[in-house]
Amino acid sequence: MSVFTKKKDENFMAWYLDIVRRAQVVDSRTEVKGANVLMANGYEIWDRMKRILDEKFYVTEHKNMYFPLFIPDKFIEMESTHFEGFVPEVAYVTHAGKKKLEEKFALRPTSETIMYHMYSQWIRAYTDMPLKVNQWCNIIRIDTKDTKPLLRDREFQWTEAHTCHATPEEAVKQVEESMWIYGSFFDECCLPYLITKRPKYDTFPGALYSIAYDAPLTDGKTLQIGTTHNLDQGFAKVFNIRFQKEDGSHDYAYQTCYGLSTRVIAAVISVHGDDRGLILPPYLAPLQVVIVPILFKGKEEMVDKESKAILEKIKNANLRVKYDVSEKTSGFKFNEYELIGVPVRVEIGPKEVEKGGVTLARRDTKERIFVETDKIIETIRELFDKITEELKDRAKKLLEESISDANTYEELEKKFKGRNPGFVRTNWCGDVECADLIKEKLKAEIRGTLYGEDEKPFGLCVICTEEAQEVAYISKAY
Repeated sequence: MSVFTKKKDENFMAWYLDIVRRAQVVDSRTEVKGANVLMANGYEIWDRMKRILDEKFYVTEHKNMYFPLFIPDKFIEMESTHFEGFVPEVAYVTHAGKKKLEEKFALRPTSETIMYHMYSQWIRAYTDMPLKVNQWCNIIRIDTKDTKPLLRDREFQWTEAHTCHATPEEAVKQVEESMWIYGSFFDECCLPYLITKRPKYDTFPGALYSIAYDAPLTDGKTLQIGTTHNLDQGFAKVFNIRFQKEDGSHDYAYQTCYGLSTRVIAAVISVHGDDRGLILPPYLAPLQVVIVPILFKGKEEMVDKESKAILEKIKNANLRVKYDVSEKTSGFKFNEYELIGVPVRVEIGPKEVEKGGVTLARRDTKERIFVETDKIIETIRELFDKITEELKDRAKKLLEESISDANTYEELEKKFKGRNPGFVRTNWCGDVECADLIKEKLKAEIRGTLYGEDEKPFGLCVICTEEAQEVAYISKAY
């Protein structure tokens, strides 16, 4: 039986808002719209994600640093083209107490300007590169759209990496490396995603080109969960990131940047959660195993003794485990731990003690199996592997089922009239006017072209019926 009053398939957003609150992921009752509390369960999921990425940053020789929250207004004026799209969302500090500041400060909506100001002081020669820096920080954007916890916040946590290189070829290789970092990370999070090259009009301001990772959600909308940008020399010229080459001549650095945020938590919850709560890949789960004793009068001591022995065995295997000795009923505990997404539950009652084992219950499939005591750790690890692989398979299937084709505008319109269709693949002439008509008429957007694939148009432009130049992917996105 569902613990939620709203069902995922009936009202996705009502279900989502309920689950993130009740599963102790986010609490929005701060009275500051779009600035929410990332609660213990949510923060630890994020912390697990950070550990995955930090390992990848380590092996690819990135360095973690931290840069100031305050950005001088003159830096924004220096890169007005880049900040043009951010201006409506920038929050400023103008006073200290009642005293007006001589220069107002922006609260970072992104960190290019402050970071590149410092890069210009650090880089003098080609030997100072590659410079690969990652920053874990909060970002503040006073989003003009309706906010939704984790999906669209005004303050959120994220990672942003910014690199400098001596040649354009090295920058291209860095883009590819970033795609490996993010792609393998999303795979470990068991997420479906499509990699697209954004249209020129939707390229990150100041970038040569932009690559995005879009996840299809089960309500038929999509969610951008990460981006990579080849910045070429645009920012380097503005901030004077100049270096001496090996031949003694001078040039400007070639740059890249890439980032992702706590939106990834929203994607995991949305893709895999059900009407009982969160379903998490075992590595991401704050609590991986919970032991629930099944108590009967007169046999409490034997069950408690065996439960404590099992607890130590699981702890010694370096798994995150809890033994719940509270006075709540076992049924209440089952619901509680299913709600927060504990992958495996261990049930121990008199019958299990007498038989010399435990009952293991999987959160994702509800499957329950009896396991002998000496095989508990081995079996739990096997279950973790099975859960992970089956969640990956589920994600792959969702992606496949989320892509459909439209050959004509009538077909395209029909797809967007009913349930949100995920990604609709169609033909596009490349003209921004046709893209604008799609946005105006269908409230959907061209997400881009499939990155790394030379897909040939299979018809005329779906809007103007002129010769198509690209195969574009269209969706409604959060």
